[in-house]
Amino acid sequence: MPTTTTLVHRPDEAPQEWWRHGLVYELASPSLSAQDLLDSDQVLDHIVSLGLGGVLARPSLVDTASRGDMDAVRAFIARAHERDLRVVMRISGALGPVTGPLAGRHTAYLTGLEGKGEDLMRRAEAYLRAGAEGIDLGTIIPPEVTDETDLSALSTYFARLQALVAAHCDEGFVGADVTADYPDSLRHHLQEDWIHHLRDDCLTLVRWDAVSITTHLTQSLAEHARFGAPPAWRLLPSHSLLAELDPGDGMRWYSTDPEARVTRGGALQAMMLALPGVLYLRQGDEIAMVDADKPTAPRELADLVAEHARTQSSHLGSSVATIRHAAHVRRDHALATAPLAFVTGLDWCPPEALTLLARDVLVVVNLSTSPILLPPEARPLLASGPLGQDEGRIVLPETTTIWLEASTVA
Repeated sequence: MPTTTTLVHRPDEAPQEWWRHGLVYELASPSLSAQDLLDSDQVLDHIVSLGLGGVLARPSLVDTASRGDMDAVRAFIARAHERDLRVVMRISGALGPVTGPLAGRHTAYLTGLEGKGEDLMRRAEAYLRAGAEGIDLGTIIPPEVTDETDLSALSTYFARLQALVAAHCDEGFVGADVTADYPDSLRHHLQEDWIHHLRDDCLTLVRWDAVSITTHLTQSLAEHARFGAPPAWRLLPSHSLLAELDPGDGMRWYSTDPEARVTRGGALQAMMLALPGVLYLRQGDEIAMVDADKPTAPRELADLVAEHARTQSSHLGSSVATIRHAAHVRRDHALATAPLAFVTGLDWCPPEALTLLARDVLVVVNLSTSPILLPPEARPLLASGPLGQDEGRIVLPETTTIWLEASTVA
């Protein structure tokens, strides 16, 4: 079988603003208070240690009309800027699934002190005046799920948000999440609203096989490229992925036993870190903590993540070590602005595995049920888990992702 390379993404060679390729850390709680923001130094230091460049927070319990609360917001943003982190403030977003069998049961998109319409605009302006670079609308509930969503009205608000952001920040941006299950709504937001970071859920919707992942990645890249928008990725939804909030149909990659789910998540997360564009990483995912185990109190979660991160830091192949190294390699090899291609037909790689070529890095996700014996000259850059050895050759276990110097295996 001949080796075939299929190009699916060609990057724009123009100068790149940060928002086109950044790595953003998303704080888990949708209900952050002014005090939570003041207590954030440990979290901000952790984000820097991971090699990420931005932080997203949803301070829905902040009263933007309160001088004391806004002093806390300004202090949080200033501390982030001291660490060279961009700040994205979320002002709304669905708190449950917007696709799958449970869609429509959770149509709330406001929490805490958030209000509709003009109140959201006031919150956005307050955060921008305080120094935030980005405003995020969270997950948009598509009109196919609820009659309350009016795409034309949303477009009016997005136009006003774009003007607000442009007035306050030279490289500001607007972000939101949508589901790829309703492509017409996704295209509307890409074409009419020009949302800088329009994150779809293609990686949440994929099944654990190469064809499904290839199809979803190709479609997402094509939709964004069609309207000149940068790819924007997330592995899991912004809401907690619990049984009662499952957006899947029982056949998605995470529909398996808890241990396999964590291992699969680590493999897909490592793959995602090699993709072009901007990436969002949820708090706790960097230590492979499932949502059911995450405390709801922001300070308690931050302490637990920090404790696990310290423990994992010294373990090669741990989730934290992999992310830190991936962020470093991603910068060194300029993967955020790299062309991307799928590779098939490598004589040492089974067809069940997924193989991506990002510039000079070959990414292999072993989706098969057997280990893969790599070529003798293979030089690994990182892996999502421990690797094996067989007579001096590297063995890639099942449910593991590896980044390789492409020139050593081609």
